[in-house]
Amino acid sequence: MSILNKLDRGEMVSTRGLADEFGVTPRTIQRDIGLLGMAGFLLDSPEKGLHSFAEGFSLKKMKLTNEEASLLSFLCEIAQSLGPKFKDSFKAILNKVLQQEFDSPFYAKIPEGVKLDKSTAFIEELESAIEESNKIEIVYLTLEGEEKNFTLDPLKIAFYEGFWYLVARVSGKDWILKLRLERIKKLEVLGENFDVPENLQAMLEQSVNIWFSEKRDKNVRLRIDKDVAHFFRQKTYFPLQKIKRQNRDGSLIVECKASQYDEVANTIKHWIPYIKVIEPKELKEEL
Repeated sequence: MSILNKLDRGEMVSTRGLADEFGVTPRTIQRDIGLLGMAGFLLDSPEKGLHSFAEGFSLKKMKLTNEEASLLSFLCEIAQSLGPKFKDSFKAILNKVLQQEFDSPFYAKIPEGVKLDKSTAFIEELESAIEESNKIEIVYLTLEGEEKNFTLDPLKIAFYEGFWYLVARVSGKDWILKLRLERIKKLEVLGENFDVPENLQAMLEQSVNIWFSEKRDKNVRLRIDKDVAHFFRQKTYFPLQKIKRQNRDGSLIVECKASQYDEVANTIKHWIPYIKVIEPKELKEEL
C-alpha cells in the first residue's frame, strides 16, 4: 500500500530506497514491483531500479483506493499460484475493472487481423529459436496449396497490415522470406547456430510494408499533386522517401528506393489520380 501511495503521488521510487525503507532485500522489492505490473497497473521504468506510474495513470482515475488497489495485487498473486486457468480468468476480470475506468486521451487504430497468443502453433519454439539464433526446419503451406520444406535462419516475428509473419533467411543464402505464421505446418529447431545479419534492424526500419528484402536497389521517382502534397511532407509513405523538389504549382517530386516494385505499387494505386510515376518506365507502364 505504501508503494502504491508513493506512485499515486507521482513519485519516482527506487528499488534500493524502498528496500532500505522497509528493511527487506532489493529482490523482495523487485518482486513487489513485478506484482503491481502483473496486476494491471501501468508502470514506467526510465532506468534500471527506478519506477513510476505511466504518465496520466492514477488510482483516482480508476476510482480505486490504495486499499482496493493493494487487494487487487494480492488477489493477482493468489491467482498466479493457482495455475494458468485462474491466472487468465483473473486477467480477464482485471481488464474489465481497470480498462473501463482508465480512459486514455490517446487512441491508436491497429489493423485487425490474425491473433497471436501462446496457443499459436510453434510460437514458443520460434521465440526460442530467434533468441538463441538456432536454425529451424519447417513445412510451409503455400497460397497454391503446396507444402514446401525450408531450412531457415529465423530473424523476427513481425506484424504487417493485419498479418503475423516469420521474417527469415534461407540458410546459406541471402534470400529473405516472409512467411505467414498460420501457414507453418511443422517446425523443428535444429542444434545449429547462425549469425544474425548486421543490417537486420535497418532493413526492418526502412520497410513500409511486407514487400521488403535485403537488397534495396530500385529507384523510383514520383510526382505528387499539390492537393495532397502536405501529406507527403508530413509522413513517409515510401521506403527511404525524399522530397527532391517543390514545384511552383505546389506539387512535389519525390524519390524513394524499393526492394521490389510491389513495395511501392499498392501505395501508388491508393493515391491515384494525385500521384504519377515519372520513372522507371517499366513501373509507369505497368501501372
